[in-house]
Amino acid sequence: MTSPLPSASPPPTQPSPPAPSAPAHEHALAYAEDDLGETPAAGFSQQPSPDGRAVVVEGTCPRCHGHTVTRFPLGLPGTGTKGLFDVLTGRGAAAADEDPLAGEVHFCECGHAHPQLPADAVFVGCGASWRIKP
Repeated sequence: MTSPLPSASPPPTQPSPPAPSAPAHEHALAYAEDDLGETPAAGFSQQPSPDGRAVVVEGTCPRCHGHTVTRFPLGLPGTGTKGLFDVLTGRGAAAADEDPLAGEVHFCECGHAHPQLPADAVFVGCGASWRIKP
């Protein structure tokens, strides 16, 4: 009687190189009110909130690299149209084509209390602010 042949095992595979990743969140970065100017829109997304009453912008803070989420309630002054006058003058159509959040100032809301965070800080984050470049 012959012994069964051992089952062939697949050749060893080489692990794939790690994918490039975003820099790690710099938790030790001290709080500083720092206006970073414009930052590319590629790192941010806009989605309607689950309740439909806001736009949620999320992405990575360009200063501390923490995940930041900001909720903008709908009906912000200057972002909508009112009545027949705007429709007749064409202002309503132009406003619909523009991104109302493109000129908005965004703040780091990573949720981490960075060192030297003031007790009265409105946003819990590193203190950075920026505008998203359209």
